[in-house]
Amino acid sequence: MPTPTFDFHVDISPAQSSLYEIYVRSQAGEQRAVTRFPLSESELELYLTKLENAILRSAGSRRKVLTPEEEAIQLFGRHLFDFLFAGENGSLLRECQRLADAQQSGVRIKLNIRDPRLAALPWEFLYDPRRRDYLCLDPHTPLVRYSELAQPMLPLRTNAPLRIRAMIAQPKEFAQLDVALEKRRIEDALERLRASGEVELSWVEGESAFDLQRAMRRGDWHIFHFIGHGGFDRARDEGFLVLADEAGNSDLLYASQLARLLRMQRTTLRLVLLNACDGARGSNLDIFSSTASSLLGDVPAVLAMQYRITDGAAKQFSQTFYEAVADNLPIDSAVADARNAINLRDRLSLEWGTPVLFMRSEDGQLFDLTASGRAARQASAQSEPEPPVPSEADAEQPTDIMPPETLQPVEVAESHPLWQQIGIKMLPIPAGEFHYGDNKRKFTLPEFAISETPVTNQQYQAFVAATQHPAPGHWENGQIPEGKERHPVVRVSWHDAQAFCNWLGVDLPGEMQWEKAALGDRLRFYPWGDTPPERDRCNFGNYRKGTTAVDEYPGGASPYGVLDMVGNVWEWTRDCYDGDKATRVLRGGSFCDYEAFLRPTVRERGNLNDKYVNQGFRVVLNEGLTSLPVAHPLQSTLRINGK
Repeated sequence: MPTPTFDFHVDISPAQSSLYEIYVRSQAGEQRAVTRFPLSESELELYLTKLENAILRSAGSRRKVLTPEEEAIQLFGRHLFDFLFAGENGSLLRECQRLADAQQSGVRIKLNIRDPRLAALPWEFLYDPRRRDYLCLDPHTPLVRYSELAQPMLPLRTNAPLRIRAMIAQPKEFAQLDVALEKRRIEDALERLRASGEVELSWVEGESAFDLQRAMRRGDWHIFHFIGHGGFDRARDEGFLVLADEAGNSDLLYASQLARLLRMQRTTLRLVLLNACDGARGSNLDIFSSTASSLLGDVPAVLAMQYRITDGAAKQFSQTFYEAVADNLPIDSAVADARNAINLRDRLSLEWGTPVLFMRSEDGQLFDLTASGRAARQASAQSEPEPPVPSEADAEQPTDIMPPETLQPVEVAESHPLWQQIGIKMLPIPAGEFHYGDNKRKFTLPEFAISETPVTNQQYQAFVAATQHPAPGHWENGQIPEGKERHPVVRVSWHDAQAFCNWLGVDLPGEMQWEKAALGDRLRFYPWGDTPPERDRCNFGNYRKGTTAVDEYPGGASPYGVLDMVGNVWEWTRDCYDGDKATRVLRGGSFCDYEAFLRPTVRERGNLNDKYVNQGFRVVLNEGLTSLPVAHPLQSTLRINGK
């Protein structure tokens, strides 16, 4: 099953009157649009009623064609799809899917909905009319309700088994659950995984908050699975679960209280699964949206059921979902796999749309499980294809590169600084004026030095070994993919890059530093001059299907001899994107970008926690300067010539 390496962010915010702003961003670009929701309140209510009825009637039915209600659900899904992906938004999605297809990868759809009315809608039924399928049923396009928080949680590295702590609560004044049946359903679904030692299941003894507290004190648990009832307290604006006290009466456990209890397992707990067995759909998602938002501060993912689900579908979902998690799939891919299992069980059932995944993990990788036999099979199944044979690159130096007698490597002390010890070569960029940005305003920068190439996998591995910093998630068992030692390190966040710099005693480049190193002090369009990019200059257009060695394109060197300044990977800088402290600017374009993105003046927005397959970084040495210039002209404290 393909693991998504492309993220397609969709942020939905209320605008003036009844309009909404939809902001989409991805490796293919970004776009803002203001639009109106296509359905009136009465139309929406009618569709939601039809949807709930269609789900209930679809379970276990032996019909062979879609009912009128189910056809209406497809139309409803198209309305939702057109609302999000009309016009340029849809074009960006298609381009991102095309890039992902070229890498045999997928596109993770991340919905961040800031309007409570829209957040309560069943977006899991988005229907793509071009592909004639629901997005959630395409394994290449898993959909998650995404929350961006400042501190992501790293995958938990642990040996099998995956430990699940389950709880059933049945207060006597609520509709009765068949506790034995509910337990048997989960135990039957996990029977094979428990027998093989891949999963361990234990039940909380009792139904009260104190019983749960006692269970959280004992042992280390990876997943908390709750079966019972819930509600939403509008006075407190908070969801709750209904537990039972010693007398069997209902006892409300609010989301904030549940979060504090689960925090006792914060070093190991990575997923909460909430399965309410009754309640109207209109209230269920209120419950779980509220509860999920409270829990996501302490766990990276919450999985909830927005409709009642039949025994057969629930068993199929649990079995496939936990198998996929035990197979080290990202959580969103595991949910997508389980949705398809329900669909395979009954191709006309709509119960696959019942699970809702709330997530703040960037890549969905909650666990890094190792187990004898399984790890070997995983390594075999997920091994990367052999890199393509490189073509002969033109090794002729551009005519405007500084001659060797003018440009000398930075001299280092006899003790050899750490950056030199791990093989980084620094090139000096002299002080002076240069033309910055598309408007080519003149700025003055002091002298600095920049690494000749982006940081390589081999250099980053030295950092990982010395500091025990987590390796990039795609390194199997912490090892560099075979043959890619000299490729740029990728799938590193801005925080990862900054940690590397702190260890090495260097900095990330400012935007101005990066652009001057790329273009020199004369007016030119590209590092090598004004001619458009060609395949002997840089890695672009996805014709190499991935990254290449950082020194493979000497013909694309900048006037200072700096390599790989365009193409191959986008590069982190230290500067915020237009003052937004939650973002940083990336420069340079990548292997999967086309000519329009390869101008060194192009600025790309990156969230601090982004870890993409086409993002890396390089470093600068500021030679003891205590303060550095702000890169963006509008915020610069540098002297502007003639101003």
